[in-house]
Amino acid sequence: MDLQYLDNFLALAHYRSFSAAADACYISQSSFSKRIMRLENNLGVTLFERSTRQVSLTEYGQIYLKYAQQIKTLSRQATDEINRRHAEDEGIVIGGIPSISEYGILDLISGFIKTTHIHCQVKSAPSEDLEPMLLNQTLDFAFIKEVHHTNLFYQLPYAEDHLVAVLPANHPLANLSEIKLQQLANEDFIFQPVNSRPYELCMMICKQNGFTPNVIYADRIIENILNFVKKGLGVSLLMEKLVPKDSELICLPIHPAVVADINLCYLKKEPLSQYGYAFLNYFSHQNNAR
Repeated sequence: MDLQYLDNFLALAHYRSFSAAADACYISQSSFSKRIMRLENNLGVTLFERSTRQVSLTEYGQIYLKYAQQIKTLSRQATDEINRRHAEDEGIVIGGIPSISEYGILDLISGFIKTTHIHCQVKSAPSEDLEPMLLNQTLDFAFIKEVHHTNLFYQLPYAEDHLVAVLPANHPLANLSEIKLQQLANEDFIFQPVNSRPYELCMMICKQNGFTPNVIYADRIIENILNFVKKGLGVSLLMEKLVPKDSELICLPIHPAVVADINLCYLKKEPLSQYGYAFLNYFSHQNNAR
């Protein structure tokens, strides 16, 4: 059976008007009427009473309506089940901030794949891009730093990091054990890209400490930022775990401390696949064991 004819029948049963039902099905009234007549001819009975101003179902139409609704429901259920199974065959897609290696996220995902043999695709993006990717279901999970849409996601704590001031080793303040941001007010700064969450965080805390930083350069690549600092062109504010040990650089803890949380996030409104639950269980087990 052509399900389009079923849709046409259900539309006419609902609207009780050929013109309204045709509009709802996005076809001309003439074509719509021919489809209903063809359906009735195939069944050998009249489904609609057309003698009144408003179309009504005949006794045969009432019987057909009951089974037509069941067929549509079963069709939707079959489509949903196929889509769900297809998604499971594809595995899961996990997003992570670009620094997934520094925070052990890559090791976690690698362990999950080796343990469960479930296919897993990993996509790297900044936190400000990961949240929309979760919302449009491009991702099943995402490791996000400083979540903004807190009401839309389940959030499981994973890690935290501290902001540090990164200075060249020969900087006059390099011998301090910690630093207050006000002490850097007259410095030139090298930050991560404008409008990124790290940039917004650094701008916010500087302004909270009484100054607007003079940002002379911004780059998404941490290595480039560090090279600028090494050459004495400015200082930076970065998360501690992003800065490798280097004799040409000094990392000073900021006082008072600025902490950023990294959480595993997934949508509240969408049920997880069986593979999604498998990853969630693996994550919880590994996270509790740390």
